[in-house]
Amino acid sequence: MSTPDRRHPSDDQHLTVSIAVQSLELIFGAVRLTAFVVFRLAEPLVRVALTALGLLSILTALFYRLASSSPRSPFWLLLGFGLLCGLARLLYEHLLRFLSKGLAVGRR
Repeated sequence: MSTPDRRHPSDDQHLTVSIAVQSLELIFGAVRLTAFVVFRLAEPLVRVALTALGLLSILTALFYRLASSSPRSPFWLLLGFGLLCGLARLLYEHLLRFLSKGLAVGRR
């Protein structure tokens, strides 16, 4: 006498959860890859723009400090903006690094 092979209902739930998790990982991977490609293509432009804005802002702040006799010169505002441009560039590079994790990009 053989007994019929019965599956427990929790096995079906486990399979459903497993499929849902794998589907979400696949969707997240596709979105991450797309975002990485877009950000990677824009990287040269972002790097040049943020570097130029930051450097120009810092130089302008120094010019105002040295050449302006006005007590209300925007020295600290311009200096802060230049430093924030540098910080934004660092954050952009970290975002690219985060998005590239798990991808076979740039590895030898």
